[in-house]
Amino acid sequence: MLHIDMLNVWYGSIHAVRDLSLSVEEGEVVTLIGSNGAGKTTTLNAICGVLPAKGSIRYGGNELNGVPTHRIVQEGIVMVPEGRRVFPRLTVADNLMMGAYSRRASKAELEREMESVFELFPRLAERKDQLAGTMSGGEQQMLAIGRALMAKPRLLILDEPSMGLAPIVVKDIFQTIRQIKRQGMTILLVEQNATMALSVADRGYVLEHGEIRFHGTAEELKEQGIVKKAYLGG
Repeated sequence: MLHIDMLNVWYGSIHAVRDLSLSVEEGEVVTLIGSNGAGKTTTLNAICGVLPAKGSIRYGGNELNGVPTHRIVQEGIVMVPEGRRVFPRLTVADNLMMGAYSRRASKAELEREMESVFELFPRLAERKDQLAGTMSGGEQQMLAIGRALMAKPRLLILDEPSMGLAPIVVKDIFQTIRQIKRQGMTILLVEQNATMALSVADRGYVLEHGEIRFHGTAEELKEQGIVKKAYLGG
């Protein structure tokens, strides 16, 4: 579904991502793990057209590099950004409807899809008329994921879904990711919490200083001695 070859991204004179290559097959959960400043979010922003990049980003066989972000969303790539970034002065229901902004769908269809989001996140149903800015961090993360699902993605990108959340909430969020995976969603997951990321992923890539250092199945990365030492505390 997604194939990236020799991706390079700069911030001014800083070479943030170097010759990065990775792939995501349909139905897979692939994780990109690494420490702060490794280049994870930069890579996602390049995929989504937010940052200019050199190299090839192919999605379903079509080249995306240089395609504007709104067109990429329409093609089916939707990102849940780091820090959630909900619309704080809109209600939960209005935030969810904003996720479907780029689609052509009937009101009845959107209402059915919102009900599907509420089935996935019952807490959002309880708070559908509440302003998003008054919700807890965990609830906002649920809302951000629900908003992305309203866009009907073929490839869902999650950027640091556990950031700033209590361990019990992180557990709930990753349980939801497993549930979305069982529904057949293809997911590219960026996480600093390597243990949680590898618990849901099929394959993974380890990024250091903008370069891929290791890649393999989730089980292979768990057993990789260097990865254990650097990322899993082993």
